[in-house]
Amino acid sequence: MKLQVYLRFVLASACLLLLLIAAQAQTAEMLYVTNFGEDFISVIDTRNNRKVADIRTGRKPHGAAVTPDGRRLYVSNEDDDNVSVIDPAANRVIATVAVGKTPNQLCASRDGKSVYVANNGDATVSVIDTASNQVVGAIPVGRNPHIIEAAPDGRRIYVTSEGDNKVSIIDHNTRSVIGEIPVFGFPRVLVISPDGKHLFLTLRWLNGILVIDPDAKKVVAALDLGLSIFPADGKAAHGPGLSPDGRLLYLTSQILNTVSVIEAATLKTLKSIPVGLDPNWVDLTADGRYAYVSNTASNDVSVIDTSAGIVVATIAVGKSPKRLTVGRVEMGR
Repeated sequence: MKLQVYLRFVLASACLLLLLIAAQAQTAEMLYVTNFGEDFISVIDTRNNRKVADIRTGRKPHGAAVTPDGRRLYVSNEDDDNVSVIDPAANRVIATVAVGKTPNQLCASRDGKSVYVANNGDATVSVIDTASNQVVGAIPVGRNPHIIEAAPDGRRIYVTSEGDNKVSIIDHNTRSVIGEIPVFGFPRVLVISPDGKHLFLTLRWLNGILVIDPDAKKVVAALDLGLSIFPADGKAAHGPGLSPDGRLLYLTSQILNTVSVIEAATLKTLKSIPVGLDPNWVDLTADGRYAYVSNTASNDVSVIDTSAGIVVATIAVGKSPKRLTVGRVEMGR
């Protein structure tokens, strides 16, 4: 009897192990790049840093967000006022959702139930229900909302308003604005520390970054890297990326064509890495091994080995790549 029980336990454990291995084999960490100038996104396999597919979307794809379960990818189409819903397992669009005017960045809520879309043209944030892929709300915010991100605790959504020089705070549960953070310039891109205690925000004309305490609703530190050339169009620093442990910032300089590696706690610059032309956005793999940089003017993506602090690959994509996002997605069902 004891032997039979033992054998059953061994068999059950082996079956569970095989199921876990099979589940892991069906997922992969992929990089999605929006090609603003060619109406499609590029798909890059982070395991070998090779482009594996292009997916046709609407006109001028801008932002991209993967849901936490990896089953859906959402892409905002700026010229069509809609969002493409993509099945990553099939690399195809399965639905199109009409939103507000000129949608820019978008983000998935941490619980995966909603996608928030910053509509730059009409001062609202559209809320998409991911179960039905229907818009279930429109939240008034400041003028020209541009970048939107979900806090790690899932309770807050932060959105920058270019026209009002502020960051609005949205409550995920009530879908309403519960606060605002004024900044002293034209806000560009923000990222959130893993503990949610700090926002890192770039401004137009500043080749540097602000540090914001979201609870105190104020700027608590700033870094100015300086410029030898004045950017007449204000394009200095743009998309910062943050290492998964929150220790390092990767800050693009669109005018210098570099990525600065900065200690998040001290704002000490550790290194400047040359990349492609007009670097726009940065995202990292979950293990922090690679940082990916979209280069809008050279139509490619720089792959930075974060341990070595150098570019180890350059991947050609479409015209004018803007946003990119790394996500673990389902590869087949």
